[in-house]
Amino acid sequence: MTRNKPHVDGCASAWLIKRFIDKYAVFGFITKEQEIPKSAIGFTLAKAEINPVEGVKTTFDSLVEKYRAEDPVVLKIREIIRDYEFNEENPERIRLKETLGLCFALKGLEKTSKDDAEATTKAIMVMDAFYVTLKDLVTLNLLPSPRMSLTICLYSY
Repeated sequence: MTRNKPHVDGCASAWLIKRFIDKYAVFGFITKEQEIPKSAIGFTLAKAEINPVEGVKTTFDSLVEKYRAEDPVVLKIREIIRDYEFNEENPERIRLKETLGLCFALKGLEKTSKDDAEATTKAIMVMDAFYVTLKDLVTLNLLPSPRMSLTICLYSY
């Protein structure tokens, strides 16, 4: 169970859950004010077991830590989500070149989807495509460092 109108961290977290934690997960959406149903595991909600900590960690971070995700591509995506979530108000502070592209695409899904379930389904597809691209770069030993752009990597081989 997560909050309605999932943003970047919520969309990326839904992908992480579906692809690395519980492939059978079904997502429900409630407002921040609603109580989490007893039968649900909440994330990104007040009183949820899995939550961000303002300025310290994202929900994605919390999931990576709790479920001990060690996939190098997931860890790179974690950096990207953190980069956006901690610098959204000051985009000039964003340090990873790929951050804005991925995060703007995820953010736009809310405006181009009929509901939260559709936005989340689309987000999972976007994240799958991004993951596969990064995984290819890992295979070629071209996973970008925090200061290197994906664009540069893709054109350098």
